Amino acid sequence: MPRFGDTLIRRDFLAGLALGAAALASARCRSIRPSKKRPNILFCITDDQSYPHASAYGCRFVKTPAFDRVAREGVLFHNAFVSAPSCCPSRASVLTGQDFYRLKEASMNHTVWPSGMATYMDLLAGAAYTIGFTGKGWGPGNWQASGRSTNPAGPAFNEKRLSPPQKGLSDIDYAANFQAFLDQKLPDAPFSFWVGFLEPHRGFDPGIGDANGIAVAPGQVPAFLPDVSEVRRDLADYAFEIEQADRQLGRILDILERRGELDNTLVVVTADNGMAFPGAKATLYDAGTRMPLAVRWGKRIRRGRIVWDFVCFTDFAPTFLEAAGLPIPAETTGKSLIPILESRRSGQIDLARDHAVFGLERHFPGARPDGAGYPMRAIRTSEYLYIRNLKPESSPVGDRPGPVWPADDPVGGYGDIDGGPTKTFMWERRDQYADLSERAFGRRPAEELYDVGRDPDQLHNLAANPEFARIKTSLAGKLDAYLKRTGDPRALDRGWELDAVMKRFPE
Repeated sequence: MPRFGDTLIRRDFLAGLALGAAALASARCRSIRPSKKRPNILFCITDDQSYPHASAYGCRFVKTPAFDRVAREGVLFHNAFVSAPSCCPSRASVLTGQDFYRLKEASMNHTVWPSGMATYMDLLAGAAYTIGFTGKGWGPGNWQASGRSTNPAGPAFNEKRLSPPQKGLSDIDYAANFQAFLDQKLPDAPFSFWVGFLEPHRGFDPGIGDANGIAVAPGQVPAFLPDVSEVRRDLADYAFEIEQADRQLGRILDILERRGELDNTLVVVTADNGMAFPGAKATLYDAGTRMPLAVRWGKRIRRGRIVWDFVCFTDFAPTFLEAAGLPIPAETTGKSLIPILESRRSGQIDLARDHAVFGLERHFPGARPDGAGYPMRAIRTSEYLYIRNLKPESSPVGDRPGPVWPADDPVGGYGDIDGGPTKTFMWERRDQYADLSERAFGRRPAEELYDVGRDPDQLHNLAANPEFARIKTSLAGKLDAYLKRTGDPRALDRGWELDAVMKRFPE
C-alpha cells in the first residue's frame, strides 16, 4: 500500500480499492499482452481550449513547447472530439469510457456524481495503482452526495500554490503538487495522475496577453468571430493562459524525466471542451467539440506520427485500462487507442474510425427557467458535420438577454455563453455583425449540415439544400443507429429521464 501524507488519506485509497475491485469483478475479460512493468498514466487536461490552438498545429498566436514536445516524441491527433462540450459530461466520459447521455446525473453540469458509477481511476486503484489529481477533476458538481470519499478523478493534491500568485490565473502549482504526489507513493508502485489545469477558463486578466508580447494578427481570428481589435485582444489573453498551462506541463515532463519515469509513462494531453467564446464552448460546432490531443509513451510509440483517425473522449478509459493490463468494463462504449498508438503508420490507421458522435443536454442550469436545457446530438465525419437540435423552439444559449458583461457571468444574459469582452462586443454590435451575432445568439433550425472542407468554421447551413438531401439522410441514419445502439434515452423515447435530472438540479 502507498505511503500517505495529509492529502492522500488511507480510507480514500481503501475506498478506491473496494470500488475498483467491485468494478473489476463485473468487467468483461479480454486478451491483453502482459507487460513486465506496468506503465504509469498521466492525463493532462486544460479547461476550455479549442483545436487548433497549439503551435504543433501551426497556430501562430500561441506557443506551446511542452505540448509540441509530447506530439514530437509521440503522436499528434487531428480528429479528437469530446462526448459533450461542457465540463462535467466531458470529464465524466473520460473517467467512465461512456457516452455522456448514459451517465445519468453526470450527463450535465452542476449535478451530482451517480452512486456506484466506477471510473478508470477506481479500477486502477483496485489493481494497486497509486492515484491522485491536482487542479480540476470532475466538476462542477457534488461528488460527495454519492458517498464517495474522493473526487472521481482521485484524491486531491492541491496544497502547493504559486508564490506570488500570478494575476488573472489560478495560483495552483500543478507541477509542485505532482512532485508531492510522487514523493508520497512507494518507489515501485505504478501511478495514475490527473492534471486538471484551470487555464484557459475565463475570466482572463484584460490585457495580459498584450503585456506579455502575445499578438493576434488580423486574419488569425476564427471566421465565426468579428476580426476586430477587441476580439484579437481577448484571444491574446486566452493564448496567454494556454501558454501558462503549457509551462506547467513542461515542468511536469521534466520531473518525470529526472526521476527516470518519463518513458514508462503514458502521457495524454488534451482539453475538456472548446474555448469560452460565442459559437464555441457549449456548441456542437468544431470550436466547441474538436480538441487538441497529443500522446507520448516512450518506445511504445513511434515518434513524430500524425494521425487523422476519429477518436472520442470515451476512448481514454479503455486505453488506460488496457495499458495497465486490466479488463474493460462491459458498459464502456469507447474503444482502446492502443492499436493506433502502437501502429507505426501515420494518416488514417483504422478505417472504421471515420466519424465521431457527440451532443449536449444542458450547459449552465441557470440559463433557462427551471434549469431546462437545449438537447442536441451530432455526427462529424471528415467531410460533414450534421447537427440535430431537439428543441429548436428554445434558445440554444439561454432565455435572458443582456446585460452581458460582467453581470452575465455566470447567471445573467444568455448564460450558456461564458461572459467576456467578445460576447459583450458582439451583443452590443449585433446589428453591425448581424450574421455572426445570429449564429452566436439566435435560434437554430431542427437540422444543420456543414461541408467542413469548404466551410471549416461552419457558417453556411446546407440542411435545407436539396442537393445535400441524400448526404443529410445518410448521416441522420448513421447518427440514429449509434445513439440507439449505445442507449441514448432520447433515441429510445425515454428523454424524460434526462429531463428529470434537469428538474432535480435547476440551479
